[in-house]
Amino acid sequence: MSSDRVTVRAPSTIANLGAGFDVFGIALKDPTDLIEARRTSEKGVRVEKIEGIGAHAVTIEHTKNTAAVAAAKVLEMGNADFGLTITIKKGIRPCSGMGSSGAGAAGGAYAANLFLEKPLSMDKLLYAAAKGEEASSGSFHADNCGPSLYGGFTIIRSYDPLEIVRVNPPKNLGIVAALPGFAVPTKEARKVLPRHVELKDFIFQIGQASSFVAGMASGDLDLVARSVKDKIIEPARAPLIPHLREAEESAKKAGALASFLGGSGPCICSFFDLEKMDGTAIGDAVQSFYESRGVECLCWITTWGEGVRKESR
Repeated sequence: MSSDRVTVRAPSTIANLGAGFDVFGIALKDPTDLIEARRTSEKGVRVEKIEGIGAHAVTIEHTKNTAAVAAAKVLEMGNADFGLTITIKKGIRPCSGMGSSGAGAAGGAYAANLFLEKPLSMDKLLYAAAKGEEASSGSFHADNCGPSLYGGFTIIRSYDPLEIVRVNPPKNLGIVAALPGFAVPTKEARKVLPRHVELKDFIFQIGQASSFVAGMASGDLDLVARSVKDKIIEPARAPLIPHLREAEESAKKAGALASFLGGSGPCICSFFDLEKMDGTAIGDAVQSFYESRGVECLCWITTWGEGVRKESR
């Protein structure tokens, strides 16, 4: 490309979505991260500055920052003879369960690709972004960086080889993302997961996940909402999120069709029908629930969104 500087906007995401651990993810319309990349003659990728919400919790170390690692992998795969300097403006709080590191990885990979004479395919960008996630969390997973890159609802069909499937969610899917003021690092959230599961729970998960995909693909929001139950991952992580069950119940009493743990938490995600309500009552209910207990709670009333995009000047 002719320009030596580019800015991309990468969306937040909610992963797992009930029974789809490390497989399902959905891009949100907001919040988002902004990533600016500047071409340099010196090879390698360097993080120059990070600002915005939770910026102090994001490392500028180029071997651990998801955006930098993903961008470096793209440059390596594209045989680039140049480097990049990256600036990140966080709109997605780290350790939130809203794909903060995944947005960085997707944005870093996408931005780097814009500089290549022969841009890489999307599947290669997904691999690079997942490598960025691995540098941050210690595990190679794409259920956040995938939807941040592709948009919509995504399914990781396979990790070896890495393959993703994108589906347009129901048009009337409203999403409330409530974020209580405490952090749950992904590494810590993975430590509490069970090593073995009962066959009956495994069967239950398959039923939920299969029905969830059917609902998404057919535009059946009611089926989607009935298919977010999880008997394995959320119960194991619930002790890490104070008052999780009560907050979910507050959302449902306020009109949510379903309410569940977003990603590794502490985000509490609720679905509602955009044709029947605007979601404000749900957001207010969860926010009030936590604030009455002395816990700050941010809230986004949004819907599903598209993947990472170049910002126009």
